[in-house]
Amino acid sequence: MNQTIILHGYSDTADSFRPLAQYLTSQGIPAVDLHLGNYVSLEDHVTIPDLAKAFHHALLERGMSLAAGSFNLVVHSTGSLVAREWMTRYFLEQGLPCPIRRYLMLAPANFGSPLASLGKTMMGRVIKGWKSGFESGREVLNALELASPYTRNLARRDLFGKRSFYDPAQCFTAVIVGSKPYQTGLRRLADRPGGDGTVYVSTANLNASGISIQFGRKPDPTLVREWPRAAKPIAFGVLADRDHESVTRPDLGNRKLGDLITRFLGLGTEAEYHTYSKICDEMTAVTLPANPTEDIFHTYQNLAAHVQDDLGFSVTDYFLEFFEKARTPADESRVDRLMVKIHEDVLESVHVFGPDPSHRSLLFDLTDLRKAIAGGKRLMFSLSAAPLSPLLSFAAGAANDVSELAVHGAGGRSFWRDNQTLLADLQIERQPSADVFRLEQL
Repeated sequence: MNQTIILHGYSDTADSFRPLAQYLTSQGIPAVDLHLGNYVSLEDHVTIPDLAKAFHHALLERGMSLAAGSFNLVVHSTGSLVAREWMTRYFLEQGLPCPIRRYLMLAPANFGSPLASLGKTMMGRVIKGWKSGFESGREVLNALELASPYTRNLARRDLFGKRSFYDPAQCFTAVIVGSKPYQTGLRRLADRPGGDGTVYVSTANLNASGISIQFGRKPDPTLVREWPRAAKPIAFGVLADRDHESVTRPDLGNRKLGDLITRFLGLGTEAEYHTYSKICDEMTAVTLPANPTEDIFHTYQNLAAHVQDDLGFSVTDYFLEFFEKARTPADESRVDRLMVKIHEDVLESVHVFGPDPSHRSLLFDLTDLRKAIAGGKRLMFSLSAAPLSPLLSFAAGAANDVSELAVHGAGGRSFWRDNQTLLADLQIERQPSADVFRLEQL
């Protein structure tokens, strides 16, 4: 069997993964072929690309083969970003073959974590940085924050570029994540719906989609372009009984996690991989059923939105609107109950990316959404942005004549993706007033 490397997550060390290494050894992976990565994540100036570069140097110094399919890689949490950056920067973008044959992600933070912004606060520095000069890894946390430009750009590079390593012909890839929040102690304070206590199921999943939406003016149609995806479907399994920490301990609890890990590391053919993917799909369907009995087993989607104007400037003060299409003129003056339902119940949370508010993450409860739009309701989507000054507004300013897009119902395009992240580039027209430039006839 190929050599196997295990990479830990943010603020952790290799010591936490000795039980996992021992378990793998007990399952037939020789200890001499196991390597535990150990890297710094709490120094404020260290970035994900720095960690990827240091990982590359460590592999070269160890004398490990970097030929196609040379070794297996098992990562946890932030380790997925380090590994993806390394694979993309040093191999994919260099036109080289993938050195990884089996790439297993345990609760990866592929599209961020709701706890990253907490880590940058003073409380986060006290909790995480008491051994590191009260530094908490600012640059790593910026990358880990929901809706970060880093995770967006990384996906553009390794999922939506001209080519991708996420193809079973090149690299067997899988994501395993739990949907059980933390149950004890202060960790319960960090629990969020739709996740394992640290990452959302939808932000762990690497099966992301991307769209670009250009809002014009009524009655012109809204233009939509879906991003071509080079990556093939990636095996994705959700466990009902695992949180962010216990997903790394197959030696504890029932055998399902251990069986998934060892079976994956033993895959030899594409047919076996496709069978494994179906097993993961079936497990996810049981964990997150259409009609769950508990809220923690609802299905969610993460919408990572970025808004710019038609001149390429970021728009930082905006509102994404979801509303029911009026059927008659009288409906225009009535309370839009669907809009209220979407914004109060279905839209579970909105996170504004701290360094750049033009990037935002919206978490939708799709279990509740399907109930809200039942019966043929026509759900629309539009965008409103606050004027920059009396001279600069968006679309027609106070008239708010921005075009709209049907996202469910008659003529609608469905952009809802169970347990996934949807990356959306949104564009709105920047409108200088007539006073900005005048021509005077002599």
